[in-house]
Amino acid sequence: MNKLRVGYLSLVKGSWINAGLEGQRQDALKALSELGAEIVDCGLLVQTEAQAQEVCCKFEEARVDIIVAHFITFSLGTIVPGMAVRLRKPVIFWSQPEPPMNGGRIAANSLCATNMNAHALWKMGLKYSFVYGNADAAMPELARQLKVIGCLRDLQRMRIGSLGGRVPGFYTSNFNELALREKFGVEVEGITLLELIEVARSIKGDELAGALKQIKGSCQCKVSDEELNKGAALFAAFDKLQKKHRLDAWSVRCWPEFSDIYGIGVCHILGCLTGSGAPAACEGDIYGATAMLMVKALSGSDAFFCDLISFDEKGDTGLFWHCGAAPVSLCKPGCVPQLLKHSIIDGGDKKGIAVEFPLKPGAVTIIRIGETRNGNGYRLLSIGGEGIDTSQMLHGTPLTVRFKRPAAQLVNQLIDSGFEHHYVLCHGDITKEIRHMAGMLDLELIEL
Repeated sequence: MNKLRVGYLSLVKGSWINAGLEGQRQDALKALSELGAEIVDCGLLVQTEAQAQEVCCKFEEARVDIIVAHFITFSLGTIVPGMAVRLRKPVIFWSQPEPPMNGGRIAANSLCATNMNAHALWKMGLKYSFVYGNADAAMPELARQLKVIGCLRDLQRMRIGSLGGRVPGFYTSNFNELALREKFGVEVEGITLLELIEVARSIKGDELAGALKQIKGSCQCKVSDEELNKGAALFAAFDKLQKKHRLDAWSVRCWPEFSDIYGIGVCHILGCLTGSGAPAACEGDIYGATAMLMVKALSGSDAFFCDLISFDEKGDTGLFWHCGAAPVSLCKPGCVPQLLKHSIIDGGDKKGIAVEFPLKPGAVTIIRIGETRNGNGYRLLSIGGEGIDTSQMLHGTPLTVRFKRPAAQLVNQLIDSGFEHHYVLCHGDITKEIRHMAGMLDLELIEL
């Protein structure tokens, strides 16, 4: 994806001008330049509406994604609201601590400027957020917020391939296509199982050999060569269709007919797709695929599409698991991923290919995107926790997570609130990013 374009707007008021303000502006630009975004500099200490008008034209021409309104001192209350209305881009208000107070006049009044301007944007229903601190101190939070804005921008361009629709009886995989497009910008392309399988059956030679190398990776293989070749052809076919339909992620009807038609289960191939940068959700879950795209962008970690299958009140833990579609990047250190017959398809141990390993420990965030009960909006679940050392206690890919609140209370709230049974887990604590995203999208946020 292209770099985020950040419009940097340095604001002052004439009655607060002093020789040190340009130095603060340059310090801010230097700090911003290290965040990996493309900085579109306003080029001056903006004092007047006329200057702001010229800057607004510059930002408009550069097609900035967000405005960072840096109140080096107090500023006129008309500049930022006018620019936000014209550009229709979110604003990050940046205020600095007041310089030392030694009995003289107020030196900057930066925080008050944010307070005043935030009121105006709030009244107009425009999106904004806030960071506080001098150049170095403000950067971690500013970087976090820019990451969220980048994720939201990129989601507007994302396309998910819905392969075969959803699995039977899983109302939790239902989705509203137009509402998804309106709220998140994500487009869905319907693709038939027939198209995928016909392409898979055409894969041969070097193309097959290359795909075989990718799906085997560092795994220990305990399935037949025929199953591995079928899996490799399937992976190559997904890749071809991904390019043909310009897809960024997949939602796959992985049962009941898939293994009957093609001869193997698709589980490990979905994990390979996720690990190669195209998140793949099981059981036709479009919102699950959307959440996988989201957490990948925010955490940098491959996502784990999973169920919560048990909990322990004594340890305040829950066991997250799925049957064999996790990317091998999530394997616990010291363990070797195993390619096996699937433990459930046709009663178990009849057809490959599933991957098995316990997931690596560490801080995790678990989310779920779902519709509100009346269907007129979306809600976003966010659970923070710590993945702890987990054994291969059952077939599939398990991870035990220690919650930050009593496990029974958390599970009861999930059930009472009617959440869907699919969750998306990533490594890393992105709960602040999820909170910010919910605010930017006007989602109902539930934090557990």
